[in-house]
Amino acid sequence: MPEVMLGGQAVPYTLVRNARSRHVRMTFTPEGLRVSAPTRLPQAEVDRAVASKERWLLRHHDLLAPAAPAPLVDGMALPFLDGEVELGVRTAGRASVAFRPEEGRIAVAVPASPESPAQVRDLVERGYRSVARDWFARACAHFGPQVGAQPTSISVRDPRTRWGSCSARGSVSLSWRLMMAPARVAEYVVVHELAHLVHLDHSRDFWSLVVRVLPDHGA
Repeated sequence: MPEVMLGGQAVPYTLVRNARSRHVRMTFTPEGLRVSAPTRLPQAEVDRAVASKERWLLRHHDLLAPAAPAPLVDGMALPFLDGEVELGVRTAGRASVAFRPEEGRIAVAVPASPESPAQVRDLVERGYRSVARDWFARACAHFGPQVGAQPTSISVRDPRTRWGSCSARGSVSLSWRLMMAPARVAEYVVVHELAHLVHLDHSRDFWSLVVRVLPDHGA
């Protein structure tokens, strides 16, 4: 299995040859890094293309498929776009969550029981999903005119294997986990999916549109 060096560590990846591909594409799945490349592109060129994206790979590594979720406890700092929020946990008669990004805080209340750790995690996800829904709507409204397309609907999901997707009917689905990534990554995914509403493939025209809207997305 081929490997790429990430932060001084060799990370194996799955190589998939695709006769229709014109470019080397990289995605993270629960099984690890997956690389798609044109059928006749020499292995050395594939390795060079993957290695050239080390900074991009490091930014994305483990965000979609973390190795082992850490326990969520009171006072813990959680990533939120370019900053972080403090987690507040308390016991109460009824489960609830209040996510206030402007205050840098997410507060959850859980009934005292052996299942509380799982409930905390579920409530934190619910809070992130709620914030993500509003953030994605604003991002689409902002970038839509620049791309020349607006989605017919926006859904927040947890696909694990990819950041986002779109349908031929114009609906866009985005992962709530993007709220735990840098803002520029979340913006890039939004633009990427909006561009698919104009070009359904990964053609040269598609990438030209993405670069026109976000010239430094690969930096």
